[in-house]
Amino acid sequence: MSIAYRGAPRRMSSVNASCIAVPAPAPARGQARRVPSRYDHAVTTFTPRRLGAYVLPGDPTWLGETLGQYYPLLDDLVVPVPRSGVGWSGKPILLDECLGIIRAADDRGILRVVEGDWIDPEHPLAADTAQRQAALRSLRGHVDWVLQFDGDEFLPRPAVIAELIDLAEAQEVDAVEIPMRVLYRRTKRHVWEVVESGGETHHEYPGSIILRPEVNLVSARRTAGPFIRVASDDAVRSLQLARPPEPDERRVRGFSADDAIVHNSWARSSASIRRKATGWGHARQFSFARYFWLRWWPTPVMWWSQRDVHPFSGGLWPRLRRIPSRGAVADSPSREIGG
Repeated sequence: MSIAYRGAPRRMSSVNASCIAVPAPAPARGQARRVPSRYDHAVTTFTPRRLGAYVLPGDPTWLGETLGQYYPLLDDLVVPVPRSGVGWSGKPILLDECLGIIRAADDRGILRVVEGDWIDPEHPLAADTAQRQAALRSLRGHVDWVLQFDGDEFLPRPAVIAELIDLAEAQEVDAVEIPMRVLYRRTKRHVWEVVESGGETHHEYPGSIILRPEVNLVSARRTAGPFIRVASDDAVRSLQLARPPEPDERRVRGFSADDAIVHNSWARSSASIRRKATGWGHARQFSFARYFWLRWWPTPVMWWSQRDVHPFSGGLWPRLRRIPSRGAVADSPSREIGG
């Protein structure tokens, strides 16, 4: 990853990706697993890292696919389970189905369940944040870094995790935001992806994906304190990249667009969309019925004329493009791309 640094006075240490990498030895029993990296060099010493993750058990649609991409990297996996079996808005969630998928993926027995109550119908986003914070808190003292992927976010190239941890450690920053592609609608043959007004690549950043377990969350996955936002040169017109860096943001350019997370977002069945929208942390910010029937449902016919398609954040999703349902955006992307 060739990178250019922007947004803070400190200069980043240069990385020579052409050096010959030295394979890491297998850890002895009880010893920390070291996250592999393309930046391992014979002249470099390292401190073993332990990597954890948490999974919110509410959305089973792509959960098996997404978790399967990064599970082999993990030393610890936490699932914050609501005792009442309902989500942030007080509505039932598909808890048992999600737990079944997670347990099936956990072939090394690293799963830990953390129970709690995270319900706030008036402020579901606050309950969302509290559930995530409880999961992070349970990972403190067990791991060095945490992944916070949602169940519909597919990572095409898992090796990028170690590369970005290298970057964060070089910059002494505790959180990293990774760009996401946004899929909006799906049929058997096609997927509609969010793009910029001229058809250019669109990326967005809902919060940090990689972070230290000691970090405090302020709104869902957004963090307090400095963070790195890696950016692709193909997506510079995206709303969050067209603006100047935020006060705590350290922007790093040169990230490959092929490595961006694929966010399945609204590209799912009607029944799944209803579950997502009514239990979402933003559920009170828009009229679901109006948006569903007037914007989302007609997309296969009206996509070419639709503009500003985000349900409540004006300007964030300018327009759509139609692409074939294959590769990383397919229903079963890991089988399509060999992951």
